[in-house]
Amino acid sequence: MKRKISISLSQGSIQNAIKEIEAYKRKLQRKNQIFIDRLSKIGLDVVQATMESIPLEEKGSYYTEIVNNSRGDIIGAAIRLTGDKILFLEFSAGIAYGTDSYPTPAGDKYGVGTYPGQTHAFSPYGWWYVDENGEKHHSYGNRAYMPMYHAEEAIVLAVRQVAREVFGS
Repeated sequence: MKRKISISLSQGSIQNAIKEIEAYKRKLQRKNQIFIDRLSKIGLDVVQATMESIPLEEKGSYYTEIVNNSRGDIIGAAIRLTGDKILFLEFSAGIAYGTDSYPTPAGDKYGVGTYPGQTHAFSPYGWWYVDENGEKHHSYGNRAYMPMYHAEEAIVLAVRQVAREVFGS
């Protein structure tokens, strides 16, 4: 959408043009905030849906963090995952589920046998571990649920449509 502001070389016309530019700036900032909010909600919905399919003992927490500039304007959003098993949820673990073929370059440094101090990643028998309650569990690892990868995919697929809806009016 092109916006035209007509101006003549009079004090009143210049002041009017300044007001129009400031109003347009505020409108654009509001639309940018809506755009960021809608995209972050799409990503967070995907993360939430993915996390619902993960066993309770492996779950972490997730939230959206708003990024502001020095004037307080919203300029971005980040979806955050926290928890001690998040890398396993994103990239997988163990010989039964582990993969070296994560779909983005960020996963190149992760895969079977890359976790520091691991000793059983390639064992066909899996391994035993003790949880926080002192209970023993056997594991062959876990599959890659990839909540962040899938959130990014959803956002990328939606960005043009959301931009048209928000900035097109």
